[in-house]
Amino acid sequence: METTFKYKGKIITTPNLEKKLKRMKLSIDDIEIIESDKKVNNEVEDSNLKQVIVRSTKDNIRRICYIPKDYTPTIYELFKDEIWNSKTKTGVKDITEDSLMSMYYEKLI
Repeated sequence: METTFKYKGKIITTPNLEKKLKRMKLSIDDIEIIESDKKVNNEVEDSNLKQVIVRSTKDNIRRICYIPKDYTPTIYELFKDEIWNSKTKTGVKDITEDSLMSMYYEKLI
């Protein structure tokens, strides 16, 4: 079963919440769990956001993101705040400058 949660304004879905939080170096207190897909869809309908699915040619992970309806940012713009910085040990380890080059929008809803 997939779990959907909100972190820093972004909605993330993962099949293994514990593993995802460990990789992001977060605790359950740092995120907001979203109960069901219906709630996520209602949230999107009530706002000026649209759902997009981002994939990479290097893995099979579906990254569900919500972006403004009237603007589609580049992949770099979308993930720039999550890029791993090895000096400061911040960001998401799986998101690097190289990995961003392999990402693409799979589906715009």
